Amino acid sequence: MARELSFTHEDTRFSFAIEKVDRSKLYGYTSVETTDENNALCSMASISDDGLHILSKGCVGYTTLSEDGRYIAAKDIVITNKEGEKIEKYPSSFNEDIPLIASTIEEYLQLNVKSIYELTPSEDDVEADETNLLDLLKMNKVLKFRFCYRAGYDADDAFMVHNNEGIFMIIGKQNPFEFIGLEQNNNQQVEEETEDDDFDFGML
Repeated sequence: MARELSFTHEDTRFSFAIEKVDRSKLYGYTSVETTDENNALCSMASISDDGLHILSKGCVGYTTLSEDGRYIAAKDIVITNKEGEKIEKYPSSFNEDIPLIASTIEEYLQLNVKSIYELTPSEDDVEADETNLLDLLKMNKVLKFRFCYRAGYDADDAFMVHNNEGIFMIIGKQNPFEFIGLEQNNNQQVEEETEDDDFDFGML
């Protein structure tokens, strides 16, 4: 079952399920399976540094160690900023209402896209939610919000757009630079090269 997000704008609340749009759903995909001489499916494995052990899937993982080599549980790790102040996690967007903010096409085009989701209205009130949100998008063209799939310290920039096919949520990070235009600078000084007929080959 697709997970649902709740959006708000002023006094209106919208509930939508999201489904990721990826290349495999658009174009299909192929997979390669490797089997042994008995036609049994093979899987990837690793070899330990000493070459004595074969480590199958699930045998290898990542952990965090302190400076003296001791294991640190994830719940005991504290993230701080440059000033040493504790940084609070952003909650998962599935656990709270997401306020929608009017944006612009120019701001949306600065997004470095990471993933795309299609929005499907909640079964509770399909027609009302879709109609109200489409009216809001037609009025503002683009809506902006913050998105965290899971609780974490780094939230993504997200935009909501629509076309004749439906309503879509575009996730990524906005580029830090600003587009200034296509005008060329015609005031550059170009130094003209002149030929020197008095060149002395004896200087070589």
